Formats: sequence, structure tokens, C-alpha cells
Amino acid sequence: MSSFSASLKTLGDRHGLPATIVLEENRLSIEAGEESIGDWSLDEIRLEPTPTGYRMAAEGEQLLIEMPNAEAFESELTKKSRAIKVTLPNKEAILKPVDRGLEAAEERWGSLLPEWVFTRVMVGVVIGTLLVTIFLPGLVSTFLLIAGLLMVMFGAVVYTDSMLASKWLPGRMSPMHVLLFGVVILMLGVFVGVLAP
Repeated sequence: MSSFSASLKTLGDRHGLPATIVLEENRLSIEAGEESIGDWSLDEIRLEPTPTGYRMAAEGEQLLIEMPNAEAFESELTKKSRAIKVTLPNKEAILKPVDRGLEAAEERWGSLLPEWVFTRVMVGVVIGTLLVTIFLPGLVSTFLLIAGLLMVMFGAVVYTDSMLASKWLPGRMSPMHVLLFGVVILMLGVFVGVLAP
């Protein structure tokens, strides 16, 4: 966290309000004495250098910030901006392979499964489930057994009624696919239950 003494003015004001500018991680906050004037993410504001400091635009308002140590503020601001830019490419670098994998899976099995299966949220759910399996295998085993049993029962219903199958199953999914998924989930439940201490 870095703090800088400053004087705040709105456009047209001659007298400034003594304030403290605080830079912390990717946020900028302004405090005048005990009062907080505002707290913004750095990507929510625009700072333009002026001869005596900066002009700040935030939430449709403009403030003139005059500061004696503008060079130190600019140096700290540059560091924070670089950190934000590095964080964003790192997130993209992690998510690009995930997106490519989801696209490949959708091309291969998209006609058999609903679109929501091929989303980042579902990847998060799968990873979360794997983590929960490590710490609570008995609970996950019970859940998988119940889910597998319900899926097998659902598969049996749509297997016996082709009208319901055409209404309820997406794309080219057939009742046999539902039954197979149900059996696989049941087997996973049994497997996790056997491994549970």
C-alpha cells in the first residue's frame, strides 16, 4: 500500500481540499481526513497527467489532483498497471486451453449433450467435485449412486416411450446413451465408495 498527499479540486475551483491518495493492489482510494471520498478499481478510472498532478475521471465526474510528489505517484501507478496487465494475460493463458478443450468436446459430443455441458462453469463444477471427492469420498459416493440410479430410471422411462424420448432428450441422444451414462455414474459411485476409508 502506498499513500500520497494531495490537494483535490473540481474543475473551476481555486482552493483545494487536502486529501490522501492511497494505491493498494489494483485500487485507488481518496480520503479527506476521516472521510472517504471514493474507492475505485484502476480500470474504472482515467488519469491524465497535468503540470501539477493529474486530472481524474471517475463515474462521470472530473477531479484535479495536485500533488508535490507526482513522480513517485506515477512510478507506483505504473507498477500497479503492469501488475494488472500481467494478471490478465495469465488468466487468459490458463483459460485458452480450457476453451479449446471445450470446443473440441462440443464438436465431438455436442449433438448428444446440451450446450451448458460445454461451459467453463461445468469445468469448475467438475474440478470442485474432484476436490470434494478427495476430502469427502463417502458423501460423493452416495451422491453418485443416487444420481446414477435416477439416471438409469429416467433412461428406462424414455427407453419404453419414444414420444417422451423425442421431447426430453437433446439432439441425437438416445435412451441407450442415458442408460449408459447412468450405469457409468453408478459404477463411479461404487468405485469411490470402495476407495473411501
